[in-house]
Amino acid sequence: MKKLYTVLFTVLIMNISNAQFISSGIAVTAVTPMGDFSDEVSTGYGGVFMVKLGLPVLDVTGSVEYLSFSENEIENVKFSSTMWSVNAGARISLFPFISAGAEIGNYWITVTSDDGTTESNTTVNKVAFTPLIAAQFSMFEASVRYAFIDKASFLAIRAGIYF
Repeated sequence: MKKLYTVLFTVLIMNISNAQFISSGIAVTAVTPMGDFSDEVSTGYGGVFMVKLGLPVLDVTGSVEYLSFSENEIENVKFSSTMWSVNAGARISLFPFISAGAEIGNYWITVTSDDGTTESNTTVNKVAFTPLIAAQFSMFEASVRYAFIDKASFLAIRAGIYF
């Protein structure tokens, strides 16, 4: 009986290791600041490393993201911003190729101000809630997401590929 359990356990482990549950990928992001944040910086771009654990109806997601927002000049002072984040969340399939979900992320936000003589950097750590809608076709994915961050909210459009 122990041999039977050992064989069954071995077969199960081999099937799990060969299954395509876990996939990782990379993506590019176009970002637009929203609310008060749009008064300080302009549109930007970013890059993302993504991981997805695919279950039958639910995907558990995670990512590491870098975003850079362009300069915006206010009263002879130029403002720009960069962000690093670590995100985790889940999505549920609504239709065969469409899913909706949310992520929670920890963002390290650096705002740079330059008045022509002095440049100053201020870094803060904020938590964000990000609802999203995603479409996946084979290994390609596109998503629209809105990150709710205190005084630094933004809309992002992401396009990526899973390997």
